Amino acid sequence: MPYYDPVQLAAWAAAQWTQQPGGSLTGFTNDTRTLRPGEIFIALRTASRDGHDYLAAAKAAGAAAAIVSRANPAIDLPQLVVADPLAAFQKIAAAHRAACQAAGVVVIGISGSNGKTSTKNLLADILRAAHGEDRVLATEGNLNNHIGVPLTLTRIDPERHKYAVVEAGISAPGEMETLATMIAPDHAIITMIAPAHTQDLGDLKTIAREKAVMLEHVRNNGARIFPPACLSYPAFAALPSPAPISALQSFSPSAFVASSGMQQNAALAITLAKRLGVSDLQIQTALDAWRPSKWRGEIVRDSSGRLFYLDLYNANPASMSDALDAFVRVAPSELPRLYIIGGMEELGPESPRHHRELGAQLAALLRDRPGDQLILIGAHAPDIAAGVSPDSVRIEISDTETAAQRIAAFQGAVFMKGSRRNALENALPDNIKNAHL
Repeated sequence: MPYYDPVQLAAWAAAQWTQQPGGSLTGFTNDTRTLRPGEIFIALRTASRDGHDYLAAAKAAGAAAAIVSRANPAIDLPQLVVADPLAAFQKIAAAHRAACQAAGVVVIGISGSNGKTSTKNLLADILRAAHGEDRVLATEGNLNNHIGVPLTLTRIDPERHKYAVVEAGISAPGEMETLATMIAPDHAIITMIAPAHTQDLGDLKTIAREKAVMLEHVRNNGARIFPPACLSYPAFAALPSPAPISALQSFSPSAFVASSGMQQNAALAITLAKRLGVSDLQIQTALDAWRPSKWRGEIVRDSSGRLFYLDLYNANPASMSDALDAFVRVAPSELPRLYIIGGMEELGPESPRHHRELGAQLAALLRDRPGDQLILIGAHAPDIAAGVSPDSVRIEISDTETAAQRIAAFQGAVFMKGSRRNALENALPDNIKNAHL
């Protein structure tokens, strides 16, 4: 783990300690529930809670210090007093990343409308196959926002890590500038441009412009890798010369994934891996061992052998279409299929149209398959239903409790996808839900 010098931290944050920390400072967290002894607690303020109210809990959990905007002298804990704890933490993360650069750590930024996490995980696995498990740091889970990115960057240990693969996710204009400035990538991948978070990001040109910011921050003429289709957007076509734009290399993995989207993600990861000198054998080793993360395009079977396609973390028009195509390819055609669909969030004024188009796509899949069933869950269910012809498709608008009952009685393949807000995992049988415990 990296160790932090309190004098250096104060200089990076342009702040002062209420008292000098006495022990080792081993990292950062904003959550007292997962705080490990020696870490620095960041007292962030959100709409629902104020981290300053948890200073006592942080000390009790073993915090070595805290970053605060107002000191609490009643708590015997070294406190670095700053104007804005989040902004100070981001400065510290950027400074630590710069220090890691001097130590030779290669930082890779990954963003895109879909496939960020899968591409990040696959690239990290390929690099681990080449350099060793402990030599590669990758974003954990979905820690890809204004808090997650600095948490990831401050976990880079220059004495241990050769590579850091950092995921960046945005939902509003201007956010990528902050993230990309911190990441300062040596190389970067943009997975694709598609309707996602359009409620705040607006149209596809705006999304492309925001995503391209990551590529603009690539250092020292490093690799800028993205699908050729992105060149149709001015922000990508206008990337500064002589920044190289890598075309996708063809590669035929032998043993994974039905999704065409994941195949593209693999091509992007492979393109950069080969640029970094990873051999074909090492790439193939990683591909053969790769599996989707829990509930992210995961294909599993229950104790009776029923196939489940589970994609429960995010949903937008492109990822929904890709997942449906993948399910149709892997589900036995002779068995009935149960589709449990949640809504797609943050699509703005175009949301009803996107959901009606999804309904039409579902209707086409279910047409002439009388044993198939469709269950719609969530606030967008009526819009999806409006795109379905009820005369030709068995459709039900329901909730996860009823969906669980339908799954229990169903004999066939099950498809489940929707945004996190829908909590579709509540409909899963226990042996599937707890498969990763």
